[in-house]
Amino acid sequence: MVEQLSYTGNLEVGKPADYNFYLTASVYNFSFWFNGETLILPIGEFILFVRENDPVLKADIYSPPGSSRVGISPDIVKHVLGLSEDLRGFYELASKDPLLSDSIRVLAGMHFRAVTPWLASLVAVCQQNASFKQGWRMYYNIIKAFGKRVRIRGLETYIPPEPGVILRAGPEVLRATRIGYRARTVTGLAELFSRKPYLNTWDIRPVELEEELSSVKGVGEYTKRLVLALSLRYYGKPPIDRWLRKIASVVYGVEEESVEEEYVKRWGNWSGLAALYTTVALDAEPLSTALERIRAGLTRPDPSKYSPLTLWKYL
Repeated sequence: MVEQLSYTGNLEVGKPADYNFYLTASVYNFSFWFNGETLILPIGEFILFVRENDPVLKADIYSPPGSSRVGISPDIVKHVLGLSEDLRGFYELASKDPLLSDSIRVLAGMHFRAVTPWLASLVAVCQQNASFKQGWRMYYNIIKAFGKRVRIRGLETYIPPEPGVILRAGPEVLRATRIGYRARTVTGLAELFSRKPYLNTWDIRPVELEEELSSVKGVGEYTKRLVLALSLRYYGKPPIDRWLRKIASVVYGVEEESVEEEYVKRWGNWSGLAALYTTVALDAEPLSTALERIRAGLTRPDPSKYSPLTLWKYL
């Protein structure tokens, strides 16, 4: 069943001069949330239709019948879109980095859209021991299978599932989305966020969220750090997997066991963001291909590839 959402108003938010709406809307997105011009932004039970209108961003708000707009504010939209995120310190470091110095010229102004800690957990678990294509296909399958189908302006889109929806489905049904062993971890996360809904907010302290995530079997350091980066914009701890560890080892000329220490020394509180930008700069290519590109000096994203910036054109 597809629910029709109703227009309930609009809001305008300022847009910094160095903000790139197209890149921010494109990166790691799906076709039912971005069409190349308009960003469909689900926040809770609401859908925001966001479009660029210099010098502001304008968002039309749609909601189910009988809903109020309480909870949707310019501050929330600014956090989700990164409009208040000052990346000048990151750009300064990136301009001197042997890997990101070239790509930052074309990626400047890109912010990663923030999602709730629950949804960030889904993304992070889907990335465990998976390629870029595999991981995002899993997340796509979960949204399509369990998300709420809604219609706005004659278009169908999805509101992502709340933890309770996944919890009621159970791991066996969840496995139909082809996430394999991760189904048990996702179910454990759904139970955690259902039992402690205060964790699923953008004002939760990173240390508290990290501690609670540690209680779920199958959630390790990489997963926790990716959740903190994608939800709270906390970048102090880099999410380093095997792919990034090998790449950083080659680029920075250090042993793999020393990568995290070197990464934090170079990037400091921007470590997590540097890791995310690296996946975009190299189009999240398989490790062997990524290393070949680095050796060839091809460290800018290629718009012709199936990549984090073009995912929405394929799924």
